[in-house]
Amino acid sequence: MKVAVVGEHQLMDLVKYYAARAGEYDNVYLKPERQDEIKRLAAMLRNSLSGHRILEIACGTGFWTERIATAAKSITASDINDEVLAIAGKRLRGFANVSLRRGDAYCLEDVGSKHSAGLAAFWWSHVPKGRLAVFLDMFESRLEPCAVVVFTDNCYVKGNMHPITRTDNEGNTYQTRRLDGGAEHEVLKNFPSREEIRSCLEERGTNVEYEFLTYYWMASYRLNPR
Repeated sequence: MKVAVVGEHQLMDLVKYYAARAGEYDNVYLKPERQDEIKRLAAMLRNSLSGHRILEIACGTGFWTERIATAAKSITASDINDEVLAIAGKRLRGFANVSLRRGDAYCLEDVGSKHSAGLAAFWWSHVPKGRLAVFLDMFESRLEPCAVVVFTDNCYVKGNMHPITRTDNEGNTYQTRRLDGGAEHEVLKNFPSREEIRSCLEERGTNVEYEFLTYYWMASYRLNPR
């Protein structure tokens, strides 16, 4: 079975894909060649978010939530997918400063607005280019003025990840992924350039910083006062 995962009208297909993938979600973080960068990225995230009241969207299984929890004042972590939230709940049950919410990244209801920082780990790549501004507007609306906003995601490394199998008219790229059970899904997965990230974030705030590693990138900025 092959399921297309594209645009707004098929957002629920993306939810179904990650629900089906929940049990194997973290396998990608076991790749031996990525271990040093995972540790480095975790340290970078902790440094950027230390002491903050963080809103994390699309938290998945809580892999990155766990890695910043000891440095954060508090974390409200949300995801639309019940299956991954169940895994996150078990992983994060020892952290009294972490609360989990079920929520759509494009609505962000029931997450409050008293957050001094925002984190989206491995979500930017799943946002269609035509919806990026809408998503960022919603995300920023749930943060305090002058909040720190942090993104991290994958760099495209040929031969180390699923190849890009299609590019649509908006420039969105797609991968065909096969789950352990055999089902195939076409998944939107964008890989923004340094210039795309810089130009997007400089329009929205100050102190824009970004760093590209081999397998991962991270970017941050500070919201303008409202």
